[in-house]
Amino acid sequence: MNVTTDLVETPWVSLLDSTLPATPTAYQCYFESLGDLITRVKVGDEVFMRGGIIRIKSSIMLAVNTLTAREWQQAPPVSVLDWEKVKNNLIITEKILSEHLSKKEQVEISSVDNYIAYLGLTLPNCIEHSSKELVKNIGFGKGLTPSGDDFLIGAMAVLSSLMGINPKAKIIYQNMQSAIRLNMDKTNDISAHYLGLALSRHFSYPVQWLVYYLLTQEEVSVINTAVVTNLSIGASSGADTIAGMLYFLNELYGLN
Repeated sequence: MNVTTDLVETPWVSLLDSTLPATPTAYQCYFESLGDLITRVKVGDEVFMRGGIIRIKSSIMLAVNTLTAREWQQAPPVSVLDWEKVKNNLIITEKILSEHLSKKEQVEISSVDNYIAYLGLTLPNCIEHSSKELVKNIGFGKGLTPSGDDFLIGAMAVLSSLMGINPKAKIIYQNMQSAIRLNMDKTNDISAHYLGLALSRHFSYPVQWLVYYLLTQEEVSVINTAVVTNLSIGASSGADTIAGMLYFLNELYGLN
């Protein structure tokens, strides 16, 4: 459930079933015992929040105590890279992504570059000197969060993780940060809010941990699980975000 507010910094709050991935604007709740919420809560229902308790007017028994919430574990900073390991992780991820998309879209998608072309996203000739060109993708595509926005969030998640060890990543992040901020009015409010969080280096749990695993992990099973978890996000948001991650890692380190 997405609850709109009158707060500038938090225009809405999401209430998610505990089986769904955590995001920066959401509370994961144990809704399993409440049955089918669709029959109890409807679009437009009034919501009240007092003393940290969220109550739905149409279902007085449905209350969420935000004071008991615990922050989910943030991925640690990356301090050193083994590029043979990273390259292997990217190959594994691209294979899973391609197989998933080929089955889902019913077209042959053999690589992340192939998928980016399929989406019709705009890419710069040189990521180092023309990264601002990527903002042309803001608001581009279908969905609650358009494909172009999800792609950029994946890119920013990679840049955010690499800023401390790669000067080029820091420069590109700062360039994109200013360009995205100037163009967020080209997408919808929800997607603009997620982009705004990305500008402040806030990313959902599965996104930031997949980036961390791509840069550090040796266990194939861990990569597989993290990729599949991200692919389950939204209709295509997870796949589009992964595409942004892979594109930037390949561009930054010439791994194509």
